Amino acid sequence: MRDTEGVAETELAGELGASLKTLVRPGMTVADIGAGVGDVALPLAELVGPSGRVLAVEPDQDHVAVLRERAARAGSGAVEVVVTSALWERGPHNLDRVLPKRLDLLLIDADAAPHVSLHGARQLLDRCRPIVLVVFRPQRLRETGADPVSVLDGYRALGLQPVRAGDELPADPGELVVSVDAGEPRGAVLRLERVDAPPPISERLLPAPRRLGRAWERRFPAPPPRTLAYDATHRALIASLLDSEPWRAAFARGRRLPSGLGVGFDERVVEYPWLFSRGLSGRVLDAGSVLNHRHVLERLPPTVEDLSIVTLAPEPTAFTELGISYLYADLRDLPLRDGWFDEVVCLSTLEHVGMDNSTYGSDAPRAADPAAEAARALRELLRVVRPGGRVHLSVPFGRREDHGWLRQLDRGDVEELLRGAGAGRHEEAVFGHTERGWRRIESGDAAEAAYNPAPDRDEDGAVAARAVWCATVHAG
Repeated sequence: MRDTEGVAETELAGELGASLKTLVRPGMTVADIGAGVGDVALPLAELVGPSGRVLAVEPDQDHVAVLRERAARAGSGAVEVVVTSALWERGPHNLDRVLPKRLDLLLIDADAAPHVSLHGARQLLDRCRPIVLVVFRPQRLRETGADPVSVLDGYRALGLQPVRAGDELPADPGELVVSVDAGEPRGAVLRLERVDAPPPISERLLPAPRRLGRAWERRFPAPPPRTLAYDATHRALIASLLDSEPWRAAFARGRRLPSGLGVGFDERVVEYPWLFSRGLSGRVLDAGSVLNHRHVLERLPPTVEDLSIVTLAPEPTAFTELGISYLYADLRDLPLRDGWFDEVVCLSTLEHVGMDNSTYGSDAPRAADPAAEAARALRELLRVVRPGGRVHLSVPFGRREDHGWLRQLDRGDVEELLRGAGAGRHEEAVFGHTERGWRRIESGDAAEAAYNPAPDRDEDGAVAARAVWCATVHAG
């Protein structure tokens, strides 16, 4: 796994060695993920001493043979070689399968999959609170098909913030990657420190749902909108919500959401968890490209067999390497066969149909009756889903408003939309933004909710919609 050739790698190895000498003490239990032939595991054994333990985790059998031979020759009884490919397989894996119940330091110096595997290590990180060191090489990650910015977002989603001894790192993941790429060597040894401080004593006896909401509010304070910091925190918040079993359960069971969810963030913080709670499976069509973000696509449930995305014009980024198919078409006239998809997703899209879509690459004039055009689009979505399949949709909801490039729908509008499309049975949920975050509310409570089209956050914290209507429509 490790390339020790070249001056740059030698410098990086020296930086790693200096960090380990500072952090590792006799008697510690240390895990070296991507141990290779033991260039770091063997020095670690000397640092932890006879009372310590080093788990050298490596999938390559050739490397393992060399590692065992070197450890035996050096008499390093502290080194325990763990041969596993679990961390390198596709999808999240729980490090508890491999690592002990006690762990003092976790080192990751490998390609993409072990970095991503940290998503399955929440219990380990919470239980042991180990020191976490990663050797971060953006170019090496790209070569293995990973996005280094998404890797950093994944750390933040776990409540871990990268720091580097003696250096001020940019807070935005994109800027951090640019900074590391511009340096020599094109890598860095990062320590991942927890950003979710222990709750105050006054909160520790609160019921579990209230503790959950308070914890998320502390971990993800909202920066000013339309900034790099807002985008980075937004991505990390969404990723963390989609990874969190307690939050998935809160949405799936339709219960009241704990206070503190997404204070000062837009409606995506409820739309995505609500959608994932619906149990997507089979062939899925994303009508509107709202899923076209790596931190969302990488968390699609394994029951999704195939994903196609249809939108008006090509997006700045496409993820064909993830097996995503792209189609560019108008939702009102889809060049797709009847009943092909099991599920259709259409979040925050129908409010734009028939409106001024020049921002999205369309030169078509605004329709005379956008409401009728939105119903026409929904009819198309129901046409391409199989009988018994489902269409999941959402729109900004509250007071009827026309902002030129989108409409906000009221109760009468959504009923007209369903009726005009010939939609049958459906289940709906309404979420509203408050000063204490997004909450599940009754439809009537959103009657006066206004949309915030301004580039700044409003006094009540609203960034865009103050309420959103979500519905699952069942195809006949």
